[in-house]
Amino acid sequence: MKRLLNIWLLLLIALLCILSRLPQLLSPELLLDGDECVTGLMAKHFIEGKEIPIFFHGQAYGFAFIETALVSLFYLLFGMNDLSVKLPMLLMWTTGILFFYKTLTEINTKNKWLPLLVTLVFIFAPSWALWSMKARGGYLTSFFFSSLLMWIIFRKKGIKSKLTYFFIGLILVIIYQSQPLWLPGLLPIIIYKLYAQLNRNKILSLAAGLIPLSCIFLWLKMHAANHWKPKVFDLSLHTLIHNLRDLPVLLFDHFKGWYFLYYIYKAPLTCNIFSCLTIALIAVLVILAIKYSIKSPGEHSLFIISVLSILFTIGYCLFLTEHAPRYLIPITGFILFSLFILLDKSLLSASASLRLNNLLCGTLILISIPAIISFKDYTFYPARKTEVLASVDYLQKHDIKYCFSNDGLLQWQIMFYSGEKILCRESDTEDRYPEYVQAVNNAFIHNRQQVALIDNTADLKSISPDKAVNVISHFYIVLQPEEQVLKDMEFKF
Repeated sequence: MKRLLNIWLLLLIALLCILSRLPQLLSPELLLDGDECVTGLMAKHFIEGKEIPIFFHGQAYGFAFIETALVSLFYLLFGMNDLSVKLPMLLMWTTGILFFYKTLTEINTKNKWLPLLVTLVFIFAPSWALWSMKARGGYLTSFFFSSLLMWIIFRKKGIKSKLTYFFIGLILVIIYQSQPLWLPGLLPIIIYKLYAQLNRNKILSLAAGLIPLSCIFLWLKMHAANHWKPKVFDLSLHTLIHNLRDLPVLLFDHFKGWYFLYYIYKAPLTCNIFSCLTIALIAVLVILAIKYSIKSPGEHSLFIISVLSILFTIGYCLFLTEHAPRYLIPITGFILFSLFILLDKSLLSASASLRLNNLLCGTLILISIPAIISFKDYTFYPARKTEVLASVDYLQKHDIKYCFSNDGLLQWQIMFYSGEKILCRESDTEDRYPEYVQAVNNAFIHNRQQVALIDNTADLKSISPDKAVNVISHFYIVLQPEEQVLKDMEFKF
């Protein structure tokens, strides 16, 4: 009977993961951002046999093969479209959530419903509303394997097999190569759980997983394209002071979920409330961890370690070069894990503990459900879906196969939503996929009749009004643009 109940609970969690994302998936505003389109094009090349994409295009980091392979599989089943990019990512995130829940059930000692309640908070959290379906260079790969790793190290029967340590080594390498953002939070917990159990054979097994796979990735990096090298971190004192002042705003923007890259959007009230409550929760967890560290560190050691995971995750954000809420993505899971440990080890009576658990988790769930639904109206810079599709349609009707775009993300949307029938490049000569730049340049030289310029700022001072066509909203298209026009708009050749 207990096993049957567990199966039904797992099915319920998986169903809620999917149902909670339906408002977005069914929204007419559903649109892949530029980086998601990169993954979509990588998957297209994969099933066409053009390449095996190991890393996100143009860079020697961001292990993206698993995400690309899943998208490719959905292409074969349902064709190339935005849902075929979103749904496999939702599947990966849902599986990670199931491992998160299973981890909590392994630790749970009191209220049997507490793992479910905390997991529901995770499912409906606005901070994961968008990222639960983003195919974006390894983020969901890292989340999935981090959740799997947590479940492995917290299983009640312990880790007895050397083979398991070998797999832990493999998983750590995959997390690092996909998105290392999870490692600062994971490492305190991993060390806490495994350090006392380690012996010579287990260390050798761990190394057998870590070292060979790391060497394979090193070899792959040496042969990977490496055009994209943004400076993400700056260890200077100036950056630290600036980010300390900016930290409350960064946390607030992250937890409400309404952002795209460094663009921050106005969020519904429920998202703002959830964000404020989560920040307050961090403060409470940190204060209690300090208290227990002084009074009874042994009794609350796991809780103290879990709070360190939160602080370490926040710590690397103090050295970011820009206001980037996406780099805080791992923190929600670590906060909820820490909250679970606190509630599960509560010194209150069973009845009082049950009431506290239900009240706290119930409040967060009731606030986050309308918050997650609100993302059906989410749109992001630079375009809405109608604008992108109308632009692609206009270009195709005029037999345009090559395009210049002054937006580094719009170019990928044009290529994805045209099924790569239109190749596009931005202003810089060195882009994530130089083959596109070369193809557009060649067409401009030899067959200008199939070339156009798309501008989303309407900054067309050097173009006569009769040549710039306002397709929709703020998008302008110029057919067969002159070379001087492109130079005036700072396109480099």
